[in-house]
Amino acid sequence: MLRLRRASRWFGRHPVFTGLDLDVPAGTRLLVTGGNGSGKTTLLRCLAGALSLTAGEATVAGHRAGSPPARRALSACLNPEQGLYDKLSGHDNLLLVARLRAGGGRAAARAVGQVQDEFEIGPYADMPVERCSAGMRARVTVARALLGDPAVLVLDEPGRSLDDGARALLWAALDRRPGLTCVLVSHHREDRQRCQRTLTFPVWR
Repeated sequence: MLRLRRASRWFGRHPVFTGLDLDVPAGTRLLVTGGNGSGKTTLLRCLAGALSLTAGEATVAGHRAGSPPARRALSACLNPEQGLYDKLSGHDNLLLVARLRAGGGRAAARAVGQVQDEFEIGPYADMPVERCSAGMRARVTVARALLGDPAVLVLDEPGRSLDDGARALLWAALDRRPGLTCVLVSHHREDRQRCQRTLTFPVWR
């Protein structure tokens, strides 16, 4: 589902990762770990197409990372409590994305209702997100990433603003989607235990 071949990313003269080869089969939970500034987020941004590789190749579901088919297959949550429309409610933030990814009308409403239930967003779904706590906002952004049934989900430290209960809801949602490939940056030991594979940065070669 995800493949890197001799993938490298440099910023100026500074190598973040070089010569990285990686194969992630469908349904795999891959944990990415490492110290601050070691390149974890850079890798996720390259997979999501927000950054291009300096050299090498990255593909998502057989398509070049960042291409329209790859973007349709992959959903990313790189800032777990950011990227929402502050004046809109949590529900309307979700509905806006659902209409783009899951189709309009009842299909979008059903998709929003499902993720609201999964992440227990209902009690504050009608509140403008500018009035929500960081934890509430994080639940909405992670729930939003699951809309449209992506094949690949990329999460950058969702536990930074999710408490233990919310992380349990996240893993329950992932368990309901066994075919979903997930790449997760996290420092939580429980997340390590729930993932089948681990990639530790730095990965210079």
